Amino acid sequence: MVNDRVVKLGSLLMALVVASAVFGQGSGLPRFRKHESYSTVRIKMLKAGWKPYHASDSDECNGDERCEGRPEMKTCSGTGMAFCVFLWKRNGKTAYIQTAGENTALESYRVR
Repeated sequence: MVNDRVVKLGSLLMALVVASAVFGQGSGLPRFRKHESYSTVRIKMLKAGWKPYHASDSDECNGDERCEGRPEMKTCSGTGMAFCVFLWKRNGKTAYIQTAGENTALESYRVR
């Protein structure tokens, strides 16, 4: 049980090490705060006109509460740092948003 707590604490601490930079002009991404929950990030993305994107090669959610009801989930790791990647589309660009930890705190993001 102690090892489980250490792993969970490690995941939580990693989730707190998040990107704080804001993309440059033209990315169209809203501003994100450090430690922001993916639930809040998701609302901001929808309000900014981004659409959830479900890639054909995305993993199945299989009842994982980190991705349940989030068709934009590309992949979620069941071990380690519990990373998830979510995809969004707008104006021919794709945003990749990565979270960490069981509570899906923002880890990093980029636009291609």
